[in-house]
Amino acid sequence: MSKVFISGSISTKELPSGILQSLEKIQKHNMTILVGDADGIDKAIQDYCEKSNYKKMCVYSIYSSPRYLSSNSFEKKFIYVDDKIIKERERQTYKDEAMTVDSDYSLIIWDGRSKGSYYNIIRALTHNKKIKVYLSTIKQFLEQRKINQNEIDFIFYENNGYSAKEIVEYLTSEGKDYFKNTRALNKFLMDKKIIEKQGETYVPLQNQDLFIIEKYRGKISGLKFRNSFIDWLEKAVDNKVEQDELF
Repeated sequence: MSKVFISGSISTKELPSGILQSLEKIQKHNMTILVGDADGIDKAIQDYCEKSNYKKMCVYSIYSSPRYLSSNSFEKKFIYVDDKIIKERERQTYKDEAMTVDSDYSLIIWDGRSKGSYYNIIRALTHNKKIKVYLSTIKQFLEQRKINQNEIDFIFYENNGYSAKEIVEYLTSEGKDYFKNTRALNKFLMDKKIIEKQGETYVPLQNQDLFIIEKYRGKISGLKFRNSFIDWLEKAVDNKVEQDELF
């Protein structure tokens, strides 16, 4: 019998109408639902199935007793994690990996930002699983043709931004070894008066649409770079190379 791994952000408390329709189809086809034991989507899926008296549910947990279990009639599966792994997010990844491997389908409710959901999508792609992605920012499912590494990466980084290190690494991976390190990248941007350093923080002077400005208590705490920044940077650097071959 087919199994579907359903996942999503902890911040999502209610199931969108599109997901409710998918759940009705899942129940109609008597599919087994694999889900975690966290708050948010995990809890919402469990509660929905408990209220609709749907028993074909397996709750995965890295603990001997799941953190959340809405019905004792649900099957439980313990995923062992070595005690040497301390970080909670890393430990929980083992549970998600197990559900991806054990499933035939992945149904992911994504806000475009959640790193855990992003990795669940990429992992499902890697394992050649059938995938449906509900993108909450547009309140609909992504077209199947757009569920690929490039499109998912674009959405993730458009919402979260690239760090300076990730920009340098990305360019290098594309065979464009423009900058040896983040210091060289930041110097280039400062020389062009795109950013300036205020204390320990870089702030944009122009082209602000190229950046995601991070703030803490109303003050700029850092910069991330949008997808459009990469296109702009490649053009800017190419012009610079033509002038004086600095890189």
